Amino acid sequence: MNLTILASILLMAGQVTAAGPAAADGCPATTDQWEVTDLGVTGNALDINDLGQIAGSSVSATGEQRATVWDGAQVVDLGSLGGGHAYAGALDEDGNVVGSSYTATEKGHVFHWRAGTMTDLGPFSGYAQVHDVSAGVVVGEYRYLLPNGTARYQAFRIRDGIRTDLTAVSGSYAAAVNPAGQIAGTQRRLEPPGPASQRTHRAFLWEDGVITELGTLGGQWSQAEGINGDGHIVGQSALGADGVLAGGYIWSAEEGMRRLPDAGGLAAPKAVNDDDVIAGTHTCTGAGTAAHAAVWTGPGAAPALLPDPVTGTATMANAVNAQGEITGWAEAPDGSRRALVWRPAPGNS
Repeated sequence: MNLTILASILLMAGQVTAAGPAAADGCPATTDQWEVTDLGVTGNALDINDLGQIAGSSVSATGEQRATVWDGAQVVDLGSLGGGHAYAGALDEDGNVVGSSYTATEKGHVFHWRAGTMTDLGPFSGYAQVHDVSAGVVVGEYRYLLPNGTARYQAFRIRDGIRTDLTAVSGSYAAAVNPAGQIAGTQRRLEPPGPASQRTHRAFLWEDGVITELGTLGGQWSQAEGINGDGHIVGQSALGADGVLAGGYIWSAEEGMRRLPDAGGLAAPKAVNDDDVIAGTHTCTGAGTAAHAAVWTGPGAAPALLPDPVTGTATMANAVNAQGEITGWAEAPDGSRRALVWRPAPGNS
């Protein structure tokens, strides 16, 4: 399976992407406050740090997926752990890059890269994935088997070379970490997973060994996607007991979980910066409508669609930095992905 696809899937049974609540007709307007740049490759831009460096992947002339960092005009191929495919999933301001790579004999090992040296972060008991790095702290999850053979995932962090499993009820994912070491993730409550009305996975904040569940927007489940330096977390939650309809949220310790405006569609936030600018996707309610990269300039702001590149119209936003620069991808007419960055237009920084 293509590693970029793996990078964008949480692999949590029970996560849904159903249509959002029916409300107002139409879609949000496209903003002119951001300008889009195609990074010139078939691939995906997964993260951006406050220096404007971008982590992601590009496809080589021979069809191999390469772990890639864009640093200004310089494009750096990070190499691999011995196999032909790799992607860079996240990077911080200190030169740390993390991602996943094939080895010569296996798939899906996770790596840490710094100053030209790639290190395998294993061994794990099974398949592992990393999602974020901040101030050198790496977070992700690995796969393990229950005595009955059922697969589960365990959230972990790696700090100073030491791996720590995050305490969880049954199955957990670590989505993001901030410079203070706070981790946003999701843990499962129900085992085995049931229908939508019984799903009970919950978003959480992990801090100094203590897990705080974030609650929901009225339904049975929630999941976390991003965290900023103030500990504000964004993600999605079920809106009702049936567990099907979902809404986007932002959570803070002071105000709890608040639903993001969604213009009658489905909001799926992925990342938030320290000014509470939120990037993610929005799906309108019309039949067959594709998800589209979107931005919220604050928790109470209506979503605005990010402009399309000439290379594609179905888009996704993955990350946002302190300057409001947003990374993501567009689907080209032939089904391939193009790596993108949206930057604030002059006068809108």
